[in-house]
Amino acid sequence: MMSGVSVRPASEEDFAPLCTLYCQSVRCNPKGFIQDLNFHGCLIAKTREWRKAGGDMLVARDSNAVIAMGGLAPAGGRSVELCKLHVDASWQGRGLGRLLTRQLIELAGQRGFDEVILHVTTTQQPAISLYRSIGFRPVQEAVFETKVFGEPAIFDTLHMSLPLASDGHAHV
Repeated sequence: MMSGVSVRPASEEDFAPLCTLYCQSVRCNPKGFIQDLNFHGCLIAKTREWRKAGGDMLVARDSNAVIAMGGLAPAGGRSVELCKLHVDASWQGRGLGRLLTRQLIELAGQRGFDEVILHVTTTQQPAISLYRSIGFRPVQEAVFETKVFGEPAIFDTLHMSLPLASDGHAHV
């Protein structure tokens, strides 16, 4: 683990800084995320919902600050979606996204999921490279269309999958 950095499930005290990090991260990537934060829903409510179904939200902290986050949203059957992976801009490029992704995959295996899936907009090339290097494989390219603030929004999206072995480790 990185010196001075701890990763753990989000607690009540993490929710306000977690939401702040999420908002900052979304706003820094207008071509990769829908900018209407109401579209995404409340992270706190989503985390509670995911936990009831076997998922979770992890945070990485450096002393008192939340510096990264990532979620596991049960996706039906034995699949769980890796989602909401965000790293504070000042911490990017130090391996924190990789650390958090690996811990989320390990947690998915511990919780009995057979597969970790995700989707990412094609503009997020560093994220796609990270996922590929860990063992995720593309399964579909799709166009995501919606309305944001009443206007059409279109995102080219890559769906990826990582099967987990019966012992909960990734098949790579």
